Formats: sequence, structure tokens, C-alpha cells
Amino acid sequence: MKKFNFWFFSVIALITVMIFFSRADLNTNTYRDDKKYDGDLFFSRESGFYDQPFYLNLKTDKAEIYYTLDGSEPDKSSLKYTEPLYICDATENDNVYSIRTDLSKFFYKDLTEFYLEHKKEAEIKDVIPDYAVPNYNVPKCTVIKAVTYDKSGNRGETLTASYFVGEAQRPTSDDLITLVISTSEDNLFDYEKGIYVTGKRFDDYLNDPEGYFSDPSEHDEFWDANYFGSGREWEKEANLQLFDGSEFILSQQVGIRIQGGSSRELYPKSLNLYAREEYDGNSVIHLYQNMGICPDRLTVSNSGEDIYSKMKDPLVSDICSDMDFVCMEYRPCVLYLNGEYWGYFFLTDRYGRKFLQQKYGVDDDNVIYVKAGVLQDGTDDDMERYLEEVSFIGNADMTVEENYKKAQEIMDIDSLIDYMAAEVYISRWNDWPSSNYALWRTRNPEDTRYGDCKWRFMLFDVNWGGLTYDDGDSTRDTLLLTRNESPLLGNMLNNPDFKRRFVDRLLSMRENEFNPDKVSKKIDYYEDIMAVPIKEHYRRFFGTDASRFHEEAEKLKQFFRERYDYIPEMITNNRLSQI
Repeated sequence: MKKFNFWFFSVIALITVMIFFSRADLNTNTYRDDKKYDGDLFFSRESGFYDQPFYLNLKTDKAEIYYTLDGSEPDKSSLKYTEPLYICDATENDNVYSIRTDLSKFFYKDLTEFYLEHKKEAEIKDVIPDYAVPNYNVPKCTVIKAVTYDKSGNRGETLTASYFVGEAQRPTSDDLITLVISTSEDNLFDYEKGIYVTGKRFDDYLNDPEGYFSDPSEHDEFWDANYFGSGREWEKEANLQLFDGSEFILSQQVGIRIQGGSSRELYPKSLNLYAREEYDGNSVIHLYQNMGICPDRLTVSNSGEDIYSKMKDPLVSDICSDMDFVCMEYRPCVLYLNGEYWGYFFLTDRYGRKFLQQKYGVDDDNVIYVKAGVLQDGTDDDMERYLEEVSFIGNADMTVEENYKKAQEIMDIDSLIDYMAAEVYISRWNDWPSSNYALWRTRNPEDTRYGDCKWRFMLFDVNWGGLTYDDGDSTRDTLLLTRNESPLLGNMLNNPDFKRRFVDRLLSMRENEFNPDKVSKKIDYYEDIMAVPIKEHYRRFFGTDASRFHEEAEKLKQFFRERYDYIPEMITNNRLSQI
């Protein structure tokens, strides 16, 4: 009898195991996020890309598991886990967020036409996009958030996972990053507090008796909306999952905000990501060191007004990476927002003292950083000194040798020359140099190359006002414009030595970094790596193929070819050639 019982229970145990694995995945690896795990919740598969559907098991020693599939935080009102979950290609699910038309003012065609009737500025014509609601099921992934409750009702910490199923869901290249950001729907799309929608602020603006429709000539192109909300008040907590190619890198809580100026009106929008100890104990976003991006805070960049080529920022930063000013790193990525495909972006740095510490090895507490005349890192005394020093360089008589020497003590002259020459070469205008400029220095001397307390420049936001062939930028005299609008360059050019060095560097860039043959090869590179994923982006947001993307790449090449021919003429026109 004992022998019978042994074999009976052995068979029952074997059958139980077989049933479990027939319902579960056959990968014995279990997934847990060490940053979030409270000792009791397991997912039987880690976040990732899978060729075939599978059953997902959630396991805990506690009594109950609750989960969500919509990005929201689970609680006892959420779905209760009772059996393995079948995970398949979520693309067949109906579109939820991508069918919304309250995500940009440009969905309101009648208002856009009214705006165009009252604005005669030619430069706006390339940033009036014709968005389309997708008439197909956009790509999707399954986002699961789960939490445990013990018998006393104590809540565990949330565990998040994202699953892509099917060969079509795999990244198109090993260099492509996939981001999955999930958060409560209200955080993004609520009428009053949602950060991604036109919302209540838009309606209030349009209904204001003294608003836009009272006298359009008195209002600029910015129409207030929820997505113009800024600061911590408009930061929302979310989960970030990141895949480098097909490799799962991290799952972490972050703060998200809409990023940018006028580009906030575009769709999709740029997002800033912030690591905060109050969210999950992390003060950095845990990227691989070799990704080249500062992990303090990141930007998921929509490329601003460069909505059709999307490559101007990374292209110029790539070309200028060895010049004597700060450039950002850009990594191509696609974004899924609450499980729905949300477009092609570039993951990039966000300037700040932590960024400068990582890039240049200086003490972050010793950094002064000023952006567009506004102090970002430092003290009031630092700002006062900044204003005094840039005023001196912009107003002192630079034909006096003593003043020129003092200017060289205040500012890294090579950085000034490289930065101004590069910006002039790419024909920056409109939003530069009056804005979109930045400088940094150390407050006190450090025994490092960059710890000499000299101001150095920082490049960013070159996606608008320049490099636009159709607007005649290739033959635009931005040297004259910059001399008139930037006291720093205009006044320093009065010094013969500086003038000679500046002209030499401009001509050197013409033959080297910005040589049209070299630049064309870089454009070909970006066009090649973007060609496949950009097709889905165009389909998703414009309802078209990506032919315009390739047209814009050719226009960029044409810009640099014609700019090469125009540079000597521009120097002559500014009477800088006879030195």
C-alpha cells in the first residue's frame, strides 16, 4: 500500500508539473526588478521580444496579486490574478490613445487656417504639419503592472514588465533603442491635469474675450494649452523600460514632463525624464556607461520643428563632436506610450551640472551653467559675475591689447571661435543667437583641463532656423546677422588677431568638418539607419509613405553644397577677407 501511494503521488506530481509548463513559458528564468522587488513577486518571463505567444505566470508567497494592462498603478480594484496570462501580439488590440485629436492644435484645421490667414511669416510654412489619425492598428506591446497584498492588506511594490510578441515587433537594428513609458491615463490625457493634451488651458485661451480671436495681430503663434505646463507641478511619475536592440536594460520609475518651446505644439512631443529618489530611491537613470549619455536626466527628443528629416540635431552634433564646445550624444529610439507605438525619436542628454561632471570630470558643485541668459546651475553671485564678464567682452574696446588679453582670461577663445563659426556655417538664425545659446565654467580653479574658470559654449537645438534649403538658408548672410545680434562676436571681430583666427577657422570648417562630400556621407549614414523605422513613423502620424524623409535628406546635401560655395562670398561681403 505504501508503495502504491508513493507511485500514485509521484504520477500526480509529474502531471501537475507538465500542466504547469504547458500553461507557462518554457524558459525557467524568472524576472524580478532588484530595484523594486520586495521579496515575493515573480514574473516567469522578463520584459523582452518573443517570437511566439506564451503564458505568463505571476508567483508570490503572499495571498493575492492584482495587475493592470493600461499603464496605471494596480490596487485592489484592479484585475485579480487567478491563472496564467496569455501574452500574444497586442497589435491586434484596438487603438486607444493614438485615435485622440486633442494632442496638438494642428488637429484643429479651421483654427490652423485662421492662424495662417493672420500670419504672413514665410518661415512658418514648414512647421504646419498635416496630422492624420491612423486608420490601422498601430504596433503595440503588452505592459503589465502587478502588486501583491498580504493577508493583513499590506501592499507590496509594483513590478512592471513589457512584452513584444511576433517577428514584426523586433527592433529593425541592433542600434535602435526601444523605450516603453507607462503611467496612468489621467497623467497624460486628463482634461484638467493631463500633460499631453490641449485640455482646459486651450479652451480657456480660445474663449478668453481678450484672447487670440480678439486681435490676432497682438498674439504670437503660441496658443496656451495643457502641454505648455512646466515645472514640478506638471511632472508625472511613470515607469521607464529600455531595450538596447533586443537586450532588456532597465525598468525604473522616473518623472516625465513635456519638453521644448514651440515644439510642444507638435505631435509627438519631446519628453524629459528625471530620476528622483522619492520615486524609487534612484538618483540616476541606470544606463550602460558605453551608451555615452549622461544618466542624471534624459530627453526623448522629437527633433523639434525638424519634423520631416528628424536628423538635423544629431547630424550637426556628430559633425561638431571634436570642436571646442559641448555637444550632446544622440541615440535613435522608438517610443511606446502605455503600450502603443508613439513614434521615432532620439534619446539624448539634458545639459546640467551632472552632465558636465560626467563629460569633463569637473566637480558638479563647482559648475556654473547659464542658458539663454538664465542661470541654470550656480548662485546669484555667479550670475552677477557672468553678466559682468559677458558685458565686458561685448563692450570693451578689443583693439586695446590689455582688453583682449582679459577677454582671453574670461573666455576660452577657441570655444567662442569654434561655436560661432559652426553656427554661422549652418546658417542659424531666427531663434539664435538671441536665444538657444548656453555657456558654462567652473566657479573655482580645479586641477583639470576644464577647471580653468573660463566660459565655454554649448550646442543645442539646431532643428529650426538654419539648414533649411527651401528657405534660402544656404545663401543667407548669417555672419552679418550674428555680428549684429551677438555683441560677443560682433565686438571681438574688432580685434585683428581674433578676426584672422575666426576667418581661418570658418574656411577650415569649409574644407574639413563641413566639406560637402564628408557631410553627404554622414547624411547617407543617418538616412540608412533611419530608413526602415521612419516608415512606421510617417504612416502613424501623417498617413503617408516616407518619401518626404528622403527628399529632406537630399535637400540637406544640397544645402551644404551651396553653402560651401557661398562661404567665401559671405566673408568678402562682411569685409573680413582683407586681413
